[in-house]
Amino acid sequence: MRRYNLWLAFTAGLRPMRHNELIEEYGSAYDVFLAAARGDIPSKTAADGRMLALMKAKAEEGYIDRCLEYLHNQNISVVLFKDKNYPALLREIHSAPAALFVKGRLPDKIRLPIAVIGSRRCSDYGRKAAEMISGQLAECGACIVSGMAYGIDKVAAIAALERSKAETPTIAVLGSGVDVVYPEENRKLYDEICEKGAVVSEFLPGTAPDSKHFPRRNRIISGISRGVVVAEAAIKSGTRITADFALEQGRDVFAIPGRITDPFCQGTNQMIQQGAAKPVFCVDDILEEYGMRSDKAVRMTEIDESGLSFEQTLIVRLLKAGEKTIDELCEMTQFEPGKLNSALTEMEISGIIKQSPGRIYGI
Repeated sequence: MRRYNLWLAFTAGLRPMRHNELIEEYGSAYDVFLAAARGDIPSKTAADGRMLALMKAKAEEGYIDRCLEYLHNQNISVVLFKDKNYPALLREIHSAPAALFVKGRLPDKIRLPIAVIGSRRCSDYGRKAAEMISGQLAECGACIVSGMAYGIDKVAAIAALERSKAETPTIAVLGSGVDVVYPEENRKLYDEICEKGAVVSEFLPGTAPDSKHFPRRNRIISGISRGVVVAEAAIKSGTRITADFALEQGRDVFAIPGRITDPFCQGTNQMIQQGAAKPVFCVDDILEEYGMRSDKAVRMTEIDESGLSFEQTLIVRLLKAGEKTIDELCEMTQFEPGKLNSALTEMEISGIIKQSPGRIYGI
């Protein structure tokens, strides 16, 4: 019966592999319930012993009734591993959650789920790039997945909500109980995602956010997605952890190039340099991986001149009129060769301009 599968998710939810072992050993969740009530399940480790002690203490019908009543009152649904609306891609990962708690609606099939992640303390450049890419992906029907954190996560979710016409524009995966809003400043965003998309978590309702929860959360963000777009990331960051999970899970990883002088872009630039991520200059760089194109693809450099030096701004404006050779740029700008080459190199690495054979530059 479903209620006993739910009971097992309530009591052993964060140890999904053990969860599955118990069902295989005893035959059904109901039989596990009866064995736990008798105290007949032998423990394998100290942690296992603590879990089994909890299962024994909670192996009574009244506990299940109270849990179900709370879920009903809080409009929380539970999606079990074998349910048809359990995300298909998430089933593929190692140690997939036995259950997901959901606020909102998780569809039977998520169309092109793409995670957009990045620094909490994002730059204006990163914010604009994430907003553009997320919005255009959403317009093409993608479901934007994020962690509903500050910075890039928030920007991506808002762009999806504003521009998507999809049935499920965005999914937020929390590192707390699905009924615990974190950060609290995102309460309005949380409510809107619950209304139009889905907020999900493997943690029991009421669970407070904790630093050790977020790596677990990150594996679900990548696991639920076909691809992961990294907008900004430092060398060591939670964003890099999510990207590493994505690579381990066989997901596509994309990175938006950043300024080489910005420490919050060093992680993304390093991923591109090492071949761990495909560079993204417009939304079609992502969509083409899935046999799609956008009629509204815009290069990021067409929308952002803020923060550019005088030399870089002049180069961009000259290239907007058409491609130029290095000799033409040198003549038109009258910059010293060293200064011109330095500006061009930084702009190319940052994705502001592109170079074709023969040192021909364009936007």
